[in-house]
Amino acid sequence: MFLRSTRQIDVPAAVTLAVFAVMGVAVLDDYGVQSDELPQREIGLAAIEYVLGDAAALRPERYQFPHDRYYGAAFEAPLVLAERLLGLTDSRAMFLSRHLLTHLFFLAGGWFCYLLAYRLFGDRRLALFALLLFLLHPRIYAHSFFNTKDVPFLTLFMIALYLLERAFRRGTAAAFAACGVSVGVLINVRVMGVMLFAAAVALRALDLALARGRSQRRRALATAGAFALAAAGTLYAVSPWLWLDPLAIVDAFATLAVAPSLVTTLFQGEPVRWPGIPPHYLPTWMAITTPPATLLLCLIGVAAVVRRGIARPGSVAGNTGLRFAWLLIACLALPVAAVAALRSNLYNGWRQMYFLYAPASLLAVYGLRALLAAARRRRGACLRHGRLLPRGVVVLAGAALVAMAASGVRLHPYQQAYFNFLVDRRTPEHLRTRYALSYSHVHYREALEYLLARFPNSTLSLQAGNLLHLEHNRAILPAEGRRRVIIAGEAASKPADFYVNTRFRRQPPFGPVLYARRIYRNTILEVIAVDLAPVDQATVNEYRATYRAAVAGEPLLRSQFGFDLYLDGRTLTWAKESCRPEDTAPSFVVRAVPAAVDDLPPRQRDGRAGILDFHFGRYGVRFDGRCLIRQPLPDYPILTLDVGRGVAGAGLVLEAAIDLRAAGAAVRRVWPDNPLWQAHAAIAAGKRGAAAARGAFDLYLDASGTELTYHKAPCAPEETRGRFYLHVFPADPAELAAGERQAGFFNRGFFFAEYGALLGGVCAALVPLPAWEGGIASIRTSQSNRWSVEFAADE
Repeated sequence: MFLRSTRQIDVPAAVTLAVFAVMGVAVLDDYGVQSDELPQREIGLAAIEYVLGDAAALRPERYQFPHDRYYGAAFEAPLVLAERLLGLTDSRAMFLSRHLLTHLFFLAGGWFCYLLAYRLFGDRRLALFALLLFLLHPRIYAHSFFNTKDVPFLTLFMIALYLLERAFRRGTAAAFAACGVSVGVLINVRVMGVMLFAAAVALRALDLALARGRSQRRRALATAGAFALAAAGTLYAVSPWLWLDPLAIVDAFATLAVAPSLVTTLFQGEPVRWPGIPPHYLPTWMAITTPPATLLLCLIGVAAVVRRGIARPGSVAGNTGLRFAWLLIACLALPVAAVAALRSNLYNGWRQMYFLYAPASLLAVYGLRALLAAARRRRGACLRHGRLLPRGVVVLAGAALVAMAASGVRLHPYQQAYFNFLVDRRTPEHLRTRYALSYSHVHYREALEYLLARFPNSTLSLQAGNLLHLEHNRAILPAEGRRRVIIAGEAASKPADFYVNTRFRRQPPFGPVLYARRIYRNTILEVIAVDLAPVDQATVNEYRATYRAAVAGEPLLRSQFGFDLYLDGRTLTWAKESCRPEDTAPSFVVRAVPAAVDDLPPRQRDGRAGILDFHFGRYGVRFDGRCLIRQPLPDYPILTLDVGRGVAGAGLVLEAAIDLRAAGAAVRRVWPDNPLWQAHAAIAAGKRGAAAARGAFDLYLDASGTELTYHKAPCAPEETRGRFYLHVFPADPAELAAGERQAGFFNRGFFFAEYGALLGGVCAALVPLPAWEGGIASIRTSQSNRWSVEFAADE
């Protein structure tokens, strides 16, 4: 009878999950590919290959970043295995299967949320509210399809919380061992999971201190041992990189506690990146992107638990339920404090900390229960309307869920761009110029689908702000769409027709916008025509007038790559009368040398110049056989403009410099007085001494030890493509900045164009080093996954 009634009561939860599963399948094909998906898949693939006998599968250069190998394969490997078992070789089928399995795993987390809430509150209606609260967070719902790192960690965190509560309620070694298995997997996916390991051990140590009699102490020790052994054994079993070196776990904790990254995030109107992330970054992002009802109920829940603990402080240690509520508060508050104290690297909103929503959603249910209890207490004092008070609370809670669901429907398929009323969403351009709207780049898919639909019989060549993200989203298109989309550079005879641009801060389009995708009133995505042939005649006439006005004056520079250059206020205009489509293919680069280095944004000061590298489609158009580029310049005083062409973010081929101080803006060849050319001349003459290290690039340290020269002769632009990494180890670790001490080195990642150039077939880059009193012990540097070298600074 009990089982029958339990199943009947569970029907609403089962139906809810079934509805969400059907809805998930229905919208599965609406989402694009996130930028991390292929690197994450590589983690699972490497682990499987190593288990199958490939001893070199876990080599560091295989991963996008060296520390990626510490992100566990406990979730990624099953996704890859599912691909192989299903025989999926098509890229579209592969991505869709990953999205489906990731979403179903998220729904499983909702089921454990329901079970845990029922155990905590003994009320299936409150448990159902917890389930809906967990599933309806707009941002997390969208990420549950394409984020195979942060959302699975959230799900595993909820499962581990359920098993932890179950273990302490049952008190058996088997229950603690099951909890240990879940915590081991949790730590494998993200090392932050160690907090639950520490929490379980601390609570069991408290039980040991309060134990009465030898049997209770033995039981506490036995269950704690079962938990610890299960957690450690599981972590080792699902982490192949630990098989090579079990002590590598220490390096993993030290590295991932900070995990340096070069990703820049727009926050409160300013681009920020590690280590310059402010302490209030995480709480601010959580506050402005979580539904207001969840925030309010969570705060009420925390207050209710704290009030009860203050009223009965002696009952906290012995009351399992109250103690678990305090554990939820600790799981929510301590990571926020730790991130602020350690200056950990966070970017792309707060997605790395989505697991905090597990305790937050449960604490929100504590808040709802506290409101219901208060309403029932007031019922006796309000005889006439007493019954309305609890019902009113229920209605408001239901309205909050409806509002969350409505937000998700309204923003679909861009729920990841959800903001609440704490941010101004109505003033045009306000939100976009203050916060990153869509950092996952899944919206590139919509741009591709729009172009394929508008030009159904054409092969399209595309350029974008990030070609890799464009390529990833092409891979999820049907085969016919993939065939018709060419990414610029793949076919030299087919220059770009359209430019796909993610709007960041104030970036006015200079070409005609064919399509713009908006979130609220803010544009996040634009498709811009490179050639005006498919655009209406009125737009062509407008650009004809713009061209005539631009070339009316005397140019600063004539025939630079066939373009004449004009300066109009803060706009640099490139104009070419007889322009072929292939003239629009290469990238253009401008180095804006300021009057004072302090005028530069902080992240560009080391390079001593502002780097403006762009594809033609971003600021240029072609029409009537002419090309016109209208490039905005920085708003700081500029002494010199070094102009060139190359690959965006890679090799800069410098040709000439425009001295804006001289009368008539005198033009000179860059080479004779360029520091890079002088460094090359010194190396060629032997004045720089022997190279500190030789390889793909020869490396030279200057006499003061404060500058490292990368040198290669002869050199081609393609040899400078990709990101360079520089790790500098001090002789005295105490001289490292606070955010670098756990990693143990100074970290700098850069593109070659930031510090160097290609001059007359020679690649040279001058990269400044930290000026430590104790000096430099050693240097390690690499270029993407191509090469890596390490040398002692005193050799």
